[in-house]
Amino acid sequence: MKDLLCRAVLLALFASLTACQGLEALEGVNIQGVDLSPLASASKNLSAMADKTEDEEQVIGSNTAALLLQQAALLDNPALQAYVNRVGRWVALNSERPDLPWRFGVLNNSAVGAYAAPGGYVFITSGLLARMDSEAELAGVLAHEVAHVVRQHHLDAIKQQAGAGLLADVTRLAVQAHQASLGGSGSSDALTNTKFDQVVTNLYTRGLDRGDEYEADAMGAVIAARAGYDPYGLATVLQGMATMKQDDAALVTFLKVHPNIGDRLTRLEPTYLYLERFSGNGSQLTLEQRYQQVLSGR
Repeated sequence: MKDLLCRAVLLALFASLTACQGLEALEGVNIQGVDLSPLASASKNLSAMADKTEDEEQVIGSNTAALLLQQAALLDNPALQAYVNRVGRWVALNSERPDLPWRFGVLNNSAVGAYAAPGGYVFITSGLLARMDSEAELAGVLAHEVAHVVRQHHLDAIKQQAGAGLLADVTRLAVQAHQASLGGSGSSDALTNTKFDQVVTNLYTRGLDRGDEYEADAMGAVIAARAGYDPYGLATVLQGMATMKQDDAALVTFLKVHPNIGDRLTRLEPTYLYLERFSGNGSQLTLEQRYQQVLSGR
């Protein structure tokens, strides 16, 4: 049974990603410019949601990240921000999408949490950083979020919500907001902004499907190992959360939007069995001292 689980995990981890095809509804649209071609109807956008171009992913991701930053500002600690970006970008370079414009940020939030948005945005809370002990743990958490972006889990969730009619115009809304930010003539009125905000808020309040979280756990452990870190960093973080009081205010939201921690650790076992078998000389790093020095400001 474990062999079958290992095989299934490996197939998911090492499957090559095909390039996304462009939406017919956005043919001729230059998202980076200010003069956009007329967009097709909402029904066309909806029918084409299955395929997203990277430009569209960037547009939706930037608007999603902006909304997340409205909930918690970036921590005013340039040295810590730079450190998390160095670790995160190195981890991302070892993923299947190294060429994305990856951006990492520490949120000024005492709650335990980490978030990803389409296009390469990853955030981690200062509260979670304070509860970790090593760079390998940080790398494990960031690799989990990188895996969400690599597998486009949030874009898939958007597509599913579109079936309920909420996101038929999601691309139009995001493009309008992006155009307006460039000083273009696009309109981004209060109603369209509210619709987009509502969809994003619903997604992050509800959380991703459990299968997406399990996949990001397994894929994240492998990405962290590729980057040279001890892949058990993520498991160590999860085990630490399991020892916290489950009604701790800092943990409540995290538990609400993620699967049971015990289930996650159990499902990670086949991945760790594989990594132990092929880990070579076992020289993967934890880097506790460097992490503690950065966190303490020394």
